Amino acid sequence: MHGLQFLVLLALAIASGANEDTLVIKIGAIFFDTEMKLADAFSAALEEVNAINPALKLDAIKRYVTVDDSIVLQDISCDLIGSGVAAIFGPSSKTNSDIVEVLCNMTGIPHLQFDWHPQQSNRERMNHQLTVNVAPMELFLSAAFSDILASKTFDWKSFTIAYERSSHLIRLQHILAWKQLHKAGIKMQEFERGDDYRILWKRINNAREKFVLLDCPSDILVDVINASIGYNMTGSFNHLFLTNLDTHLSGIDGFYSRDFTVAVAAVRIRTYVPPPVHDEIDVFDNSVDTRFSSLGSQLVYDSIVLFYNALLEISQRPGFYIPNFSCGRGFWQPGPRLVEQMKQITPKMVKPPFKTQRLQINADGQREDFNLEVYNPIIDRVTHIWNKEFQLVDFEKLRENSTQALKQKRLQNKEDFSQKPIRYTVATRVGKPYFSWREEPEGVHYEGNERFEGYAVDLIYMLAQECKFDFNFEPVRDNKYGSYDANTDEWDGIIRQLIDNNAQIGICDLTITQARRSVVDFTVPFMQLGISILSYKEPPPKADIYAFLNPYNAEVWLFVMIAMMITAFALIFTGRIDQYEWDQPVENVNREMERQNIWHLSNALWLVLGSMLNQGCDLLPRGLPMRLLTAFWWIFALLISQTYIAKLAAFITSSKIAGDIGSLHDLVDQNKVQFGTIRGGATSVYFSESNDTDNRMAWNKMLSFKPDAFTKNNEEGVDRVKLSKGTYAFLMETTNLQYYVQRNCELTQIGESFGEKHYGIAVPLNADFRSNLSVGILRLSERGELFKLRNKWFNSNESTCDSNVPTIDDGQFDMDSVGGLFVVLIVGVVVGLVIGVAEFLWHVQRISVKEKIPPMLALKAEFYFVIRFWLTRKPLHTYRQSRDSTSTGYSSLEQITSASSAKKKKKTRRIEK
Repeated sequence: MHGLQFLVLLALAIASGANEDTLVIKIGAIFFDTEMKLADAFSAALEEVNAINPALKLDAIKRYVTVDDSIVLQDISCDLIGSGVAAIFGPSSKTNSDIVEVLCNMTGIPHLQFDWHPQQSNRERMNHQLTVNVAPMELFLSAAFSDILASKTFDWKSFTIAYERSSHLIRLQHILAWKQLHKAGIKMQEFERGDDYRILWKRINNAREKFVLLDCPSDILVDVINASIGYNMTGSFNHLFLTNLDTHLSGIDGFYSRDFTVAVAAVRIRTYVPPPVHDEIDVFDNSVDTRFSSLGSQLVYDSIVLFYNALLEISQRPGFYIPNFSCGRGFWQPGPRLVEQMKQITPKMVKPPFKTQRLQINADGQREDFNLEVYNPIIDRVTHIWNKEFQLVDFEKLRENSTQALKQKRLQNKEDFSQKPIRYTVATRVGKPYFSWREEPEGVHYEGNERFEGYAVDLIYMLAQECKFDFNFEPVRDNKYGSYDANTDEWDGIIRQLIDNNAQIGICDLTITQARRSVVDFTVPFMQLGISILSYKEPPPKADIYAFLNPYNAEVWLFVMIAMMITAFALIFTGRIDQYEWDQPVENVNREMERQNIWHLSNALWLVLGSMLNQGCDLLPRGLPMRLLTAFWWIFALLISQTYIAKLAAFITSSKIAGDIGSLHDLVDQNKVQFGTIRGGATSVYFSESNDTDNRMAWNKMLSFKPDAFTKNNEEGVDRVKLSKGTYAFLMETTNLQYYVQRNCELTQIGESFGEKHYGIAVPLNADFRSNLSVGILRLSERGELFKLRNKWFNSNESTCDSNVPTIDDGQFDMDSVGGLFVVLIVGVVVGLVIGVAEFLWHVQRISVKEKIPPMLALKAEFYFVIRFWLTRKPLHTYRQSRDSTSTGYSSLEQITSASSAKKKKKTRRIEK
């Protein structure tokens, strides 16, 4: 297409004949001998601009250098200036000398650059005032990279920068300032052209990095990326950001296959942004001009277009002349005006249009404005556009305003394998009720995900249906959650699998901690819980009906009874020798005077027992010795009885206390029960990193226990609690604790939960599907599915414990507690009755002997009188009335009683008269 245009213009020029008014301006260009493509692009650009206006033509003088030598560059520059050039283009950034810029500034010759050069200070710009660089400023290019990676679309939190040694790191200065150089931020890896690039990827893989920013020349880019394939760095969850602006020319699209699923993003200077987002004309052309495919050739083209349009304006003004002087012996006055004109030119003013849009030179001769295209170089599909005014814009929004030709250009038939739905590998650990192997009934064999069951299994199935993904469960070999070993600087368990990119989802009773969040990401929590104390439930003690005797042991009770007997005998002896304890003399049946003494065994024991029971006695001593003895006995009895009462109250109170340990504080303050938790788990981290006094004391005691108080998993801790029979307690999450308590009648929870924690689903750092999983969890929670799932696995009615056993003490005593008192009463009643019956029979025997009557007659008469309890007066000889009575013996007695009553009434009447 461009060739056809050139032939048409050439034919018109020949037909019109030579124009005597044509102004021919010489320009010089300096290239290295390895930049022949740039030199060809320079010549092609001259052909196009010379066809714009026949009144002005450019004549190029090209010079080539082989080495970066300031003397050679000085000679070439002076030779070009002596040849009458109006501008010098180049050399590229391969040179470290600024001699060309200095000479142009001294002679007034404009100097145009088309490559990146080191950023100049204000002092250096004084010697480079006539230099113009059409390449985008590296400072703004660095800001663009930082904006892209920090955007919501990318959101890179930590990554590795792999750069070729000769790269311009100034293009990454904003990124280096954005995040700290740290293993949780940015890591740097350097390599050199010709190295064994596998070493680079091995270091990155060992650092478990899945996000890589690769700053690499386009000619070795394919070799560098090809070396990463053997280190599992091209999988679905790897991300690659390529900063070279010529990535589209590197041949990276040759990696297009179903096996190469890494998410690749690259940037390049955009040649077109459709209106109305930008006010530039649509210069899209379906044909591809391979002469200006690289960024370097495009910038060479733009530098010539910029100079030509500025020269076209200045050459028409008065005072313009062609330079004609030697190096160092003159100054071209139109030169500064020409440079100022280049700074004033806007993209809409130039013809032909710039290859790189939005080319505008600032007052310092630098280019600030440009458009960047963010695209997938594997399939050449543009995703976003960046510029300093609008930042990062979705390309789909821009396509709505683009021309039909552009839409047809960008619509590709290639399938983006990096965006294809994938099957997630779910790392987990075996541990009920979250994840366990399903028991296979006889004749049934499970395969795949059907082999497993548990809370985590059901949750993943729900999320897969909610978020539309497939998955495979892979239990970790070490069956660990994931803890950090400072000695080896390594993680284990589920976290290690996520870091190594062997799994994309990690789920179980995995607690969200700050340490884990530094290496993996977590979704929103799917369960909130705390820490509780699992303890052995002591079986209820057997009821002791004689518990009221517990305040004193058997030895004390024995000595108390011996003291009572000794005191009783002491009272008897003292009472007999004390003359004041004998009553006044009375006459007996034999008409003899005699004295009585009340201090015999029964009375003495009655006094002793009454004193012991704080009831007193109607028998009181009269003599001084007896009173002293009785007083000291009362003191002894008072102390014994009151001590017993106080001790009994203490026993009753202590028996009502459920246990000595009711909280973590109580557990720490005692030394009888050891306690521990899972080694390396989130609960142990909670205690080891806590600043709370009780938590620190608990952690120190756990470290000091022998044998080791820590366990490998919850199952081991539960078994240890059951086997210890109350000498070991286990600190674990409340949900797991409730699960085991419901299924083990000998286990119980002590105290309230503490230390709020959250379970979440772990994913690799910066995983783009994390938000999708979080939204799925929130939706399940809003619909009540998580609540149902929790009830299914943690609150099932599978408990076989006796529900009749009271779990709450209401403070009341039952018969098992006070039954002994009734036993004592019953024994006392029975003993009293037995003694009473014995005395009754002994009395009947005495009557039979004394009255010389048959024993049965006496017994019959006495018994008949006893059962008639309404009679309050007893005859002196009951057996005599019994002989005259009826067969029952009741009538004669009643007659006697009636006759006696009648006589009394008659006698009373006579007295009244």
